[in-house]
Formats: sequence, structure tokens, C-alpha cells
Amino acid sequence: MKNFELMRTILLAMSILFLSANLRAEKTTISFKTNAICGMCIDRIEDACYAIQGVKNVDIDLETKMILVTFNDSKTSEESIKMAIADAGYMAGNFAPNPIVQESLPGCCGGKQGEKAGCSASEGKK
Repeated sequence: MKNFELMRTILLAMSILFLSANLRAEKTTISFKTNAICGMCIDRIEDACYAIQGVKNVDIDLETKMILVTFNDSKTSEESIKMAIADAGYMAGNFAPNPIVQESLPGCCGGKQGEKAGCSASEGKK
């Protein structure tokens, strides 16, 4: 009987710890402007975001040039996410793109739309 009571107490304590840990893991969603213009831009931005522990979802709308990121705010921050995107060569809200990385991006992705053949955003442009 003592073993049963002990086991029940341990299970109750573990349940409380598990629930309190989940309550602290808050999901936050942020949105901000970017200069992404093609699918290659999306791939690079998503790679930069998903490399950060705690990022759960990334949606990029090329038409509105808006990024929507959902993340666990106990593992990362809005600033860290925006900095990673800027370091990948793209504007992230008020964070300017890293100019060295931006210059090395394909023509359209580096803000030089239509300058490089084979760039998905420059197809059909001269």
C-alpha cells in the first residue's frame, strides 16, 4: 500500500512538472516586411529561420512581401530571427540585409532584378 501511495505521489509530481514546463513554452507569432521576390529567396529565408531552435513555422507572402514567423519565445526572440534573416542577405523589418551576403545572392535575390539569366524572377524580362 505504501508503494502505491509513493508511486501515485511521484506520478502526480511528474505530471505537475510536465504541465508547468508546457505552460512556459509560449508560442509567439510575428510579422514584418522583407524584400524577398522569388522562390529562391523563400528557401534561403526559411533555411535561416528553421536553423534557429524554437522556430515552429515560417510563411512568406511574395505578393505583400510579408513574413509570418511562429516561434517558442522561451527558446528564441524576434530580434534573433530578424538578425538571421538579415545575415542571410534579406531585409527583415527594420533589420537591413548584410550587404556582403546580399551582393553574393543571385541577381533577383540581391535586389538586382532581371540582371542574371536563369533567375526565376528575371524570366521574360530584358
